[in-house]
Amino acid sequence: MNRIILSALAALAVTSATTTIASAQAKPMASHFLPAIKIDQCFVTVPKGLSKKASGTQIVYENVGRRTLSSVTFAVGYRNASTNFLRRVTDEGTFSPGAKINHHFALYSDVVFAGKATTSCGALSAK
Repeated sequence: MNRIILSALAALAVTSATTTIASAQAKPMASHFLPAIKIDQCFVTVPKGLSKKASGTQIVYENVGRRTLSSVTFAVGYRNASTNFLRRVTDEGTFSPGAKINHHFALYSDVVFAGKATTSCGALSAK
């Protein structure tokens, strides 16, 4: 009887540790993202025509800082049926304070579409 109880406790401990690790990995690392960039929308776009592959990534963001920016680098996480992805994309242009930017990128156009939701999305750097 003691063996059964000890086995159950050990299994519970392993399950709890695994759940804690998985939930920690799923959360975006917001502390690494720039506060001067506010993400309004970030999603993977639906496939075109008869394709099964995503058609890119749409990011709508605002420069809430005080300086005009010339480039912003984003990290975008996405999960399809077989893989977790984390990729970077850089948007270049002139982004004034208060400006709302709505851009489409080819990011994730090479993976099988598994819904619009991204697992994380934020600005890593801005110049």
